[in-house]
Amino acid sequence: TMARAKTQIRINKASFLNAVVCPTRGWLTRHSPDTPTEGDRLRMDEGLEIGCRARSLYSRGCLVDHPTLDIAAEQTKAWMADKTVPEIFEATFVVDQYAAKADILVRSGKEWKLIEVKSGINPNSEYWEDLAYTLMVARRAGVKVKSAALLLISSDFRPGMDDHDLFLEYEATDDLWEIAEVFEKVSDSIAAAVLGAERPAPKLIFACRSCPHFGQKCIENNDSDHIFDLPRLSKSLFNKLTNLNVNKISKIPKGVTLTPNQDRVRKAVVGGKPSISKIGLALFLRDVEWPAYYLDFETVKSAIPMFPDVGPHEQIVTQYSLHVCHAPGEVIKHHEFLADASRDQRRQLVEKLLEDLEESGSIIVYSSFEKTMLNSFAKLFPELKKDLQKCVNRLFDLEKAFREYVYHPGFRGRSSIKVTLPTLVGDTYEGLAIRDGDAAVAKYARMVRGEITGREAEEVRKNLLAYCKQDTHGMVRLHHELVRISRSIKKNGTGK
Repeated sequence: TMARAKTQIRINKASFLNAVVCPTRGWLTRHSPDTPTEGDRLRMDEGLEIGCRARSLYSRGCLVDHPTLDIAAEQTKAWMADKTVPEIFEATFVVDQYAAKADILVRSGKEWKLIEVKSGINPNSEYWEDLAYTLMVARRAGVKVKSAALLLISSDFRPGMDDHDLFLEYEATDDLWEIAEVFEKVSDSIAAAVLGAERPAPKLIFACRSCPHFGQKCIENNDSDHIFDLPRLSKSLFNKLTNLNVNKISKIPKGVTLTPNQDRVRKAVVGGKPSISKIGLALFLRDVEWPAYYLDFETVKSAIPMFPDVGPHEQIVTQYSLHVCHAPGEVIKHHEFLADASRDQRRQLVEKLLEDLEESGSIIVYSSFEKTMLNSFAKLFPELKKDLQKCVNRLFDLEKAFREYVYHPGFRGRSSIKVTLPTLVGDTYEGLAIRDGDAAVAKYARMVRGEITGREAEEVRKNLLAYCKQDTHGMVRLHHELVRISRSIKKNGTGK
């Protein structure tokens, strides 16, 4: 029983690396893990597939696959002692309170090379830290590590190529060993924090801003007055405010310099009502040419390309929704397109889109994403470049209204349509089967992979169309509301 209890509370890579940033986050990772989302599960499956393909480069390797850590660690030791085994996959090390798995361990005389397989294209600090953790635990377990490397995806890979062309190896430099040394120094304090029965007391740090636990399982935050609600909050401004013991926007002293955008947010929070720049908003909306075409794209991408002539992680536009209005809020038409998941239908999509967009009128989008995708189409289909450039010239980014002219305390410092739409109009995505872009990507990718077929695929297609349609209909409703706000301000003479 003692052994089983000990096994359950070993520190793994995720809890250790999170605890390096914040002890509370490390503890929560270990004791209160999040349920993976649809997108998370797809990325895990992709990771497993990439791991399998990486192992195919080492034809004589042995795989450690026992689910119990201690038994897997014993199996690893046995194979390390057997000189006829040149490579070990998922080599497992259990030492003190730590557990780690090396994706590939390659024998080099009496020493070993440690290889971490990742599904990204470029080496980054997160990947090196992952490898440094494994290096630290392996060395603690007595492994003589001679060298280490990341095995990443090659951006030149295309479907049909050999697995050897899928990967590029990046040899570790001295920096990696230095990171492992730093980890070694803090390991005892991290073990105490992560394995303790009580959650470590949370402390507000800049990393809280991007932590999924902030405002939920950790530091409570249910109002719209937190300094994290300041748009583009820099680390230096955060440090300045926390050094003054200020964590609420309403408490920011007058002498602290804010950007015009941040000051607008501060005024809205202090006043408890929306901040609206009436002249700016009216002039901005005046530039819309009718009829207006409200456009939203959805895309799919994967580490291992799904279609010919597509690179790893390349975004493929798979669908669009297009509402056409002849005046604010007055829909006259709706067009949509959803590609067949069995093939690359970008050409058909672009041709239908150009037809649906007609010759004139503003193309209203939300963010710069559609512009990026239209420009990528122009590179892909040079003969359509002129027509696509005309479309780019007609683009009108509705999000700019919320970045520059309208701020509601309920936006919590953000301008995403998932925030502005429910706050200003009341529409939400709650009733939909697919409610966010990550889930949409995952569902479409599952169809491409042949994991969703038949009736289920028909249902998914229906749900994808409904989700994309909600985005463009939401833009119609938001635009209509902005026009109403700008007109009511003019009549009442309120706002600035």
